[in-house]
Amino acid sequence: MNDTISRIKVQTRDFDEIEVAASEIITFPQGIFAFEEYTKYILITPLGSGKCPVWLQSTENPNLCFIMFDPLEFCRDYRVTVADEDVAFLEIENENDAKFYVIAVIPENNMDATVNLKSPVIINTANNIAAQVIAADDYPIKFPVFAKEG
Repeated sequence: MNDTISRIKVQTRDFDEIEVAASEIITFPQGIFAFEEYTKYILITPLGSGKCPVWLQSTENPNLCFIMFDPLEFCRDYRVTVADEDVAFLEIENENDAKFYVIAVIPENNMDATVNLKSPVIINTANNIAAQVIAADDYPIKFPVFAKEG
């Protein structure tokens, strides 16, 4: 019997080459908006498990990487109504398995960073199937990360 865990090496945009268990690969069957051809990703948690930001790194393209945050860090009452077809697509059986993230856009002046609260990424942590969805709820696409004075 083979007790070794299958490992893969992933070339990353920000962390050189790292090795992860193959079971950590997150599959986006429909891709991410505007990047539909890339469907395999890993989560990199430089601050530790359960801490944000996290890097969603493509295993297929080393230059494709998204920085994501827990939406509750920006909007304490953030609640997204997930369509029944999305729940079925992600095979979510227990709502506690659904982990929500929002993608950040970080321009040259990082103080102008925004997060997309309208199109969260949902990862089913039970099976590592994920999707970016469009929330029916009224949230902005560009929510400022840092408060502006005035």
